[in-house]
Amino acid sequence: MFAEPLHKDGASEAEGAALPLSGVRVLDLTRYLSGPYATLLLAEMGAEVIKVEVPEAGDDTRHIAPLQGDVSFYHSTINRSKASVELDLKSEEGRELILAMAADCDVFIQNFRTGVAERLGIGYDVISKINPRAVYCSISGFGGTGPESRRAAFDLIVQAESGVMSLNGEGDSPPSKLGLPVADLSSGMFAVHGILAALLKRSRTGKGSLVEVSMMSSLLSLSVYNATRYFVTGETPKRMGSRHPGVVPYGQYAGSDGNILLSTFSDGSWKKIVQAMDRPELADDPRFVTAASRVVHRDACDALLGEVFSGFTSDDIVQRLQVAGIPCGVVRSLGEALEVEAASGSGAIAEVEYPGQVGTIRSVRIPIKFDGEWCPAKPAPALGQDNAMLDRYRKP
Repeated sequence: MFAEPLHKDGASEAEGAALPLSGVRVLDLTRYLSGPYATLLLAEMGAEVIKVEVPEAGDDTRHIAPLQGDVSFYHSTINRSKASVELDLKSEEGRELILAMAADCDVFIQNFRTGVAERLGIGYDVISKINPRAVYCSISGFGGTGPESRRAAFDLIVQAESGVMSLNGEGDSPPSKLGLPVADLSSGMFAVHGILAALLKRSRTGKGSLVEVSMMSSLLSLSVYNATRYFVTGETPKRMGSRHPGVVPYGQYAGSDGNILLSTFSDGSWKKIVQAMDRPELADDPRFVTAASRVVHRDACDALLGEVFSGFTSDDIVQRLQVAGIPCGVVRSLGEALEVEAASGSGAIAEVEYPGQVGTIRSVRIPIKFDGEWCPAKPAPALGQDNAMLDRYRKP
């Protein structure tokens, strides 16, 4: 059995009831990005997420510019579809209310630095005694044990120390952070995986679980075959930009008006490419006939393709190669990609209506459909807009 909802939205109760996590109550003590991204995914898959915020100030992301009206673009994106209550976790009343709410939730999630939840009296040992069925999730920077565990962590620091930055950029340039906050986002996604698995386990055993995810372990996990290659060879992978260490041609090439990117793996792809680009005389060049020989002659192959592509527009190159069955695409800016997606009518871009003078804020939906329907995206809450629900938990 799951909790009865405390936060009701009459306009969307019917559609919410049809979502997979309908009836799951999540007590959300997370801040910034990793935890709020996890609870955004849970909320828009139907869970009732109650976000606990510092009185008066709220989550720091509420104040990140630019703002539309009085709503931050950052906060509005990652805190959609949640409820908001204000509690001072350092006060006796705040702690009593948190414990009362924890006894009534299915999932308890926090992303405090290791040790902070325990000092506040809301660690796993305490919560699991109050509510043995609760799934307790902790997201940290460097894990719950070990000499690094109590360090504060932000995405940039973890990207640097995980080795991810060492893989990003061109070989002759310094390591560079990825353009997306991958440590935050991946740890949030892995936390959701763990929470859903623990809820499934609870449906069989009746008992909750402790789910632990760190930003560092998340990025190391995403290194997948790069990590195994290092353990097998002892060689650290090198920065190669958009190129691939074992595949040619692969990566970014310039047309007359912009760049395209292509990915090829088979021996026969070379012949298809040169024929599509009206250069059939290059098909039997022994340097490029096989995938293995192209890797040996990488620089010559890339230079020759650069010459061939320079006489065509990027759209023309892509159209020709797609007809030939070569995976390829135009290199777009994020703005261009968003406008193309919005114009496609796919529904992936949500138009979220806010009250008052804020108006409509457009943002990207979570990338999950159920039974052909997108998950509904509701406005991020005003600070403390659901404080009335706390009355249920106050002692008479």
